[in-house]
Amino acid sequence: METTGMQKQFELTRSKLQEILEDLSEAEADLQPEGFNNTIRWQLGHVLVSAESFLFDYPGSGSPLSELYGEFFRSGTSPKYWQRSAPSLNDIKSNYQSQEKRIKDLPEEFWREEVTGPLAKFGIKTKSELFHFLLSHEAMHLGQIQSLKKLVERHKTTNQY
Repeated sequence: METTGMQKQFELTRSKLQEILEDLSEAEADLQPEGFNNTIRWQLGHVLVSAESFLFDYPGSGSPLSELYGEFFRSGTSPKYWQRSAPSLNDIKSNYQSQEKRIKDLPEEFWREEVTGPLAKFGIKTKSELFHFLLSHEAMHLGQIQSLKKLVERHKTTNQY
């Protein structure tokens, strides 16, 4: 990984996401409180798909992540339109662990590569700059997940959101 600061931020956010995964049931992952467009499962899957898209050309030959993940978790999708069962929390957790290792193992020269595609129009020029964007994206979704988790906890004790 390119810099210690980025690596620490990445590890911090991912450790918080892993904590949530450890302490969440399948049913809780799919609760969708009023006012929220998505569920915790969707948020977790979306973070995974986004990182895979930005860094590993998902869906494509550079990514081991199933294309099924994109059907469930890419931008513009929603659990209310799912026609079949989404990936399990164990599957999501396993993919998080694999992805984190692959990101940490990327060579130094990877981070200097030029970015092409839609994000280049926002002034993101290198994979390193793209990773900065990814870190803020993951932190934003972590906040959404933490808010949803609080509501899920309240629902468990009061049966209300």
